[in-house]
Amino acid sequence: MKVNSFTTVNYVNLSPTATIREAISAFLRYRVDIGCITMNNKLIGIVHKNSIYRALIHDTSLDTPIKPLINESVITIQKDQTLYDARDIMIKGNVSQAVVLDENDEVYGIMSKSDLVNSHMTAFQDTMGRMKSLIENLQDAVISVNSNLRITTFNQTALNLLNLNGKHLLDAPIDRFLPPFRRWLIETLKTGKIQDAKRISFQDLTVIASFIPIREMNIVTGAMVVLRDVTSYESIAHELETTKRLKKILDSALELAYDGVAITDNHGQITMVNKGFMELYQIKEQIEVIGRPISKIAPQIPSEKSLKHNEKMEGELIPIHNHQCIVAQMPIYQDGKKFGAIFKIIFQQLEAWKDILQHMEKLESEISYYRGELYRISKDTNPFATVVSINAGMETFKQEASIAAKSLSNVLITGESGTGKELFAEGIHNLSDRKGTFIKVNCGAIPEELLESEFFGYADGAFTGAKKGGKPGKFELADNGTLFLDEIGDMPPSLQVKLLRVLQEQEFERIGATKTTKVNVRIISATNKDLAELVRQGVFREDLYYRIHVINLHIPPLRERLDDIPLLCNHFINKINKKTNKNIVGVSPEVINSFQHYHWPGNIRQLENALERAFHYSHSKWIELEHLPKELDLLKTKNPIHFSTRPETNLELDRKKSINQTEKDVILQALKKSKGNRTKAAELLGVSRTTLYQKMKKYHIKEEMELRFTSS
Repeated sequence: MKVNSFTTVNYVNLSPTATIREAISAFLRYRVDIGCITMNNKLIGIVHKNSIYRALIHDTSLDTPIKPLINESVITIQKDQTLYDARDIMIKGNVSQAVVLDENDEVYGIMSKSDLVNSHMTAFQDTMGRMKSLIENLQDAVISVNSNLRITTFNQTALNLLNLNGKHLLDAPIDRFLPPFRRWLIETLKTGKIQDAKRISFQDLTVIASFIPIREMNIVTGAMVVLRDVTSYESIAHELETTKRLKKILDSALELAYDGVAITDNHGQITMVNKGFMELYQIKEQIEVIGRPISKIAPQIPSEKSLKHNEKMEGELIPIHNHQCIVAQMPIYQDGKKFGAIFKIIFQQLEAWKDILQHMEKLESEISYYRGELYRISKDTNPFATVVSINAGMETFKQEASIAAKSLSNVLITGESGTGKELFAEGIHNLSDRKGTFIKVNCGAIPEELLESEFFGYADGAFTGAKKGGKPGKFELADNGTLFLDEIGDMPPSLQVKLLRVLQEQEFERIGATKTTKVNVRIISATNKDLAELVRQGVFREDLYYRIHVINLHIPPLRERLDDIPLLCNHFINKINKKTNKNIVGVSPEVINSFQHYHWPGNIRQLENALERAFHYSHSKWIELEHLPKELDLLKTKNPIHFSTRPETNLELDRKKSINQTEKDVILQALKKSKGNRTKAAELLGVSRTTLYQKMKKYHIKEEMELRFTSS
């Protein structure tokens, strides 16, 4: 804090020729102890009230000039100095008051010891307020006790987590409400050391608790417990462990089968084979066939039935390598979408192994089910998992959004058009503890005359043509849930006033109604405009702005996350492939390079639109520069790709190297994001774990590289 904020600017200003009478009159008027003597706005000295008193005691005339009483040795402070600097200067000068000067060395005011005390008290209160606000908005629960184990403070998160009533909690013994914490609180008070990461089960909760000593003057006077609820995480971990066990069961069943089994992905690339299959086709190592087309390894099997025509083949007699074999195959589905096929070849003791075939079919159905369950669990526990990104800024944004979801405060999401504000708003709602519905309103798409009825609804007979029985508004529909106000910057001023009242009082009246409706609604707003500038222009209410601007989340535009473009292109190409009969492999390196030099005013929405339009114009397996929409001509001219005049074979070789390098970079980015976990990296890339291993071997991506990934 600066000196000028706590300076007394109403001070006595006298000229050197002023009389004692004039000085006394000024002292009485301003009620101060010293006066500043200036000439041409410059400080000459000061005169103290005590000097005047001493002069009067010696029968000095009231009309005597004060010049002999002036003290020219004055302690001064600059108004832009800090309060700590001012304190040190006054202590060093051994004075109770000092003159404050401005940047032109002219008198600005007087600072006294009382001003310093007031300033420090203000700073202390400000710090206390910040600390209280910080604790209240923590995602973790916080409870503190004194040396007698009586509760002194707690935050709202603690009340919500432990289902306690704050009215009865303050000054209550910790044993009454939270007996499991007593032991560690006593240990913390006794040793003065932090007791970290203690797993404690309490009622229906499992929490990780840390116990921290509180010191005053280097003496332990209390302790604080910080709690994080891990109940849901432990449940998920248990389900994941169950899934791992089921996969081990499947692997063991395949190895115990004397007949051949092969599993492929949706493109017919082999992802798993057993020893029986390897024996039939005289294969020494699995690595020889993993990632290769089954049509090349086992041409006798009509694999196109399952892979292309989605047909299930119960059993067909086919000669393979002088063996009469029964071949069965079926596509594998997850959430209604095919992601591969399984092929079974019975060639040894056919009669004896019929039951094994039936057992394997049952296991295949189970693993398909549990994969679907795993996907559902993953989606439910991470609403932002569908956001395709390896960008550090986007990861930070998702972490901030997760923290905001657990708070009770209103959220303002800002960002340019096309960045996915609505997607994140719904994710925040899904991650929160609110039991109500997620209701969204586009403030810019509803006519102004209908906005009020849309928000607050109307009563029966409110106006001509009103629906019988009335109609609830968006606030009623979002009770105990979340109301998402998209494009809030376009809301008319008349409605801003009514919205502010609802936010302040959590109640409103329907149009034409006489009774008040109370609601519990959390507001998430979004805009691509600068609301602060709209406030300055008087278009948007300042008090409403501060009501919705409690937590601000800003989504980075696409031009600030260009490293995501290869992944986004791959994601959108796969998405479009599933909707059409075409099968585009991807975009060329030239297109990727051009995309990463474009400013993308329409962000993700524009990128998807450009790829979808180019998709229909491409007659090959790749999207090239010439397939892009005409409005993206800038991509072809801003950073043109120059080719040499070498023979065609060399040009194709360079193209292949460029594609390989792009693929290698995408794999490295996925491994870095997943911290070396190859299973997670394969999920990010949309490929099988086996295919990822093959690609890593192809591009010589090893564990001893600089990323030092750990084995998954």
